[in-house]
Amino acid sequence: METLFADWRTLLVIIQIWFAGGNPYGSFPDPIHVGHTIPPGWHAYPPPALFVIAPFALLPWPISTILMLSLSFIPFEHWSRRYYQRTTLPWMLLWFPLFHGIILGQTTLLVLVALLWAERDLHERRDLRAGVLLALLLLKPQVGLLPLIWLLGTALWQRRWSVHATFLLTSLILWGGTALLFGPQIYAQWWVAFDAYSSKLATRPLIALPFGPILGVLALLFWYRYGRSDIFGLALLINTLIYPLSVIYMSTPLAAIIIRWNPRWNGAPLILSWLVLFLFLPLSQDDMIAARVQLITMMALVAALLPQIPWRKPPVLE
Repeated sequence: METLFADWRTLLVIIQIWFAGGNPYGSFPDPIHVGHTIPPGWHAYPPPALFVIAPFALLPWPISTILMLSLSFIPFEHWSRRYYQRTTLPWMLLWFPLFHGIILGQTTLLVLVALLWAERDLHERRDLRAGVLLALLLLKPQVGLLPLIWLLGTALWQRRWSVHATFLLTSLILWGGTALLFGPQIYAQWWVAFDAYSSKLATRPLIALPFGPILGVLALLFWYRYGRSDIFGLALLINTLIYPLSVIYMSTPLAAIIIRWNPRWNGAPLILSWLVLFLFLPLSQDDMIAARVQLITMMALVAALLPQIPWRKPPVLE
């Protein structure tokens, strides 16, 4: 239980160190494992992201965790129910990547929710809110950089200048304001940590060997059957497939894509994503980690492609 919400709790400690005058990108005592030290490069959140999260660090970590998860769960559930008439609870409870990210206290779902609602706001011409949400996405761009570029390009093509004006103004306030408050050296410290963090990441994408090609074929089939007219969803799918497969929770956007393209997904394969954790294959350690991540992700695509299980007995025709 000591690892429950460990990433979020550690992030709050980093912000507290920063506000106390320390370097948020240097080494610091591990708040979860007493007596240990976390080296530089544990995270690569840009300074504006730490500044946005800072109010949470003023609260006791259980309360701030509940608030963060609520800001992730509720908009995600509302998005799914409002536009696709399906609940997201099976994904959060049954699919390992999403559940794992929640237990760790990761902000991936929170950033994904900002992207999903930015797309809806742009579609429904709520340009100011769309611009703000897209600027917030820059605080963790690996979640959806390609769809971010597509949405900004779409707004540019449609000459909706208020989207770009709001996006640029919000970005200027976040990135420039952080430099004014804490000094430009904070960005130099971040870059050093970012370099150290990047060196620890896996270099091969999700569609690399050993099972990546199969995963790519399933993704292509899924797109061909359900998503050929949705460029935003395709951009999010490609963004997910090309991201380095070092952390399983980064495949979280796949849940949103499947809900978007095939709301009648089959939930049974999601349970199999847990069984993959106990699978042993005669591979090297790196290949074994990659294989598990790929197979777990593959279960989501299988869920999208299989027919929905008829939970209710069909009526008898006389």
